Amino acid sequence: MSEILTEKVMIEGLTVTNIIWRKFRRQPAGFLEKVLDLNPGLCDAVTVPVGTAIAFPVEDVSETDTKRSNVVRLWD
Repeated sequence: MSEILTEKVMIEGLTVTNIIWRKFRRQPAGFLEKVLDLNPGLCDAVTVPVGTAIAFPVEDVSETDTKRSNVVRLWD
């Protein structure tokens, strides 16, 4: 079983997708669905209420690091 990271939402007006991008700086394919599976009822609201605890599958994100394509950055 993969490791689970739980964090509380502290900013008003964020969607689940916004929270994933803020936390991990990327959104691997199928990751949103895994987050929604771990957090029943999370997709019922347009934005996530402040104080809501969200569980993230950490292992799934770290596995995608090795599969990332080459990224060209202008200032590296």
